[in-house]
Amino acid sequence: MNRIEGMLEDFKKAKVVFLTTFSEKGEERSRSMTNFNEDPYGMMWFPTYRNTRKVEDIKKNPRVLITFPSSKEGVFYEIEGRAEFEDERVVNEKWEWWWLYWHPEQEDYFLFDRRSRHPERVIINVYPLSARIKTQE
Repeated sequence: MNRIEGMLEDFKKAKVVFLTTFSEKGEERSRSMTNFNEDPYGMMWFPTYRNTRKVEDIKKNPRVLITFPSSKEGVFYEIEGRAEFEDERVVNEKWEWWWLYWHPEQEDYFLFDRRSRHPERVIINVYPLSARIKTQE
């Protein structure tokens, strides 16, 4: 994938990115996603729930866009990628890490069930294919 000057640094600063999926009719559907990934040039992952529109869109069309701001005003980066769903074993491992990242106070609570399967949980892996700079119109 092509490297863009400044993109790595701005990606690391982006706490939120936008994930765009496409409907069967090609309509863009964007939503914010928490970004704890470190590298826009490698596989990125995002936990979510199975019964969401983004998951349904990806099942029908794996093309996605990841968009986040540049440090330059009015400039954004857009990464086009291919989305896949993670293996259930990995979902359980990563989900625990992700949950405790946001809720560290729950690590020692019995309410946090580490053993049970949670079929509604899923992780979207995004494999970047290309990147470009977009400007605000």
